[in-house]
Amino acid sequence: MAPFPLSLIFGKNKRRDDIRYRQKPTLKGVMTAFFATQAAIFLLLLAGLSLTGTAVALIASMPVFLVFSPVLVPAGIATTILAGGLMAGGTSGVSGLTILMWLYKQFTGRDLPKIPGLNPGGGAAAGGAAPAAPAAPAAKPAAKPAAKPGG
Repeated sequence: MAPFPLSLIFGKNKRRDDIRYRQKPTLKGVMTAFFATQAAIFLLLLAGLSLTGTAVALIASMPVFLVFSPVLVPAGIATTILAGGLMAGGTSGVSGLTILMWLYKQFTGRDLPKIPGLNPGGGAAAGGAAPAAPAAPAAKPAAKPAAKPGG
């Protein structure tokens, strides 16, 4: 089978959803895509910078924690700040990826490809109760076979 419809080359049986008949993008759609892409890129960069800075700060502060171990309050404050940095980086990254997934779905009209073996939220893997299977209708009891004549 050809990787593309041969009718596009030879002009037979032109399909209605041919590229030439599709709607052209509107200004609103183009602007939405542009600004959403910019927001996603900014959030992903922010996530990377935040994650890198937090990891460097954590590595740099480890010897300070060991030397000044009796000073637990500042260590607790620093740990809280570092955990907040990790959380900010993670949420920025998730926000950026969510925008990119929304853009993909918006402009292709399809969901993202499914990953085999991945169970999206809900079922028993997520800690929730597994959905109950519908009850099967009760089967009618089989009729007794008729007795054989003469036997």
